[in-house]
Amino acid sequence: MVDDDPLVRIDLVDMLDDLGFNVVEADCVSAALAFLQTGGERVSFLLTDVQMPGSRNGVTLTNRVSFVWPHIRILVTSGVSQPAVGELPFQVQFIAKPVTPLALMAYVDKLTSPTPPPT
Repeated sequence: MVDDDPLVRIDLVDMLDDLGFNVVEADCVSAALAFLQTGGERVSFLLTDVQMPGSRNGVTLTNRVSFVWPHIRILVTSGVSQPAVGELPFQVQFIAKPVTPLALMAYVDKLTSPTPPPT
């Protein structure tokens, strides 16, 4: 879970805990990537904000994670701006802030459910 706002991060971590996730927090893209370098194979789901301090944002993180760790399902959130069409990999979902527990649960279910084979 990556968000630079500590209060938002606390709320989202609580929601993810309630959904049964073992949550690791990061407050910036660099911290998230550092964790993933050593433990990316154990991560199944990433929730990240778009706006981040520094030169890299959540869109940059999302594209990097999708390329290096394609098994990780990703949900992007923002209360400020929505990424433009084509900025995010096609399988990445976006949800506007404020995020409610029910909305988060619906997106997590959608992202983490196995895709049925084509018929």
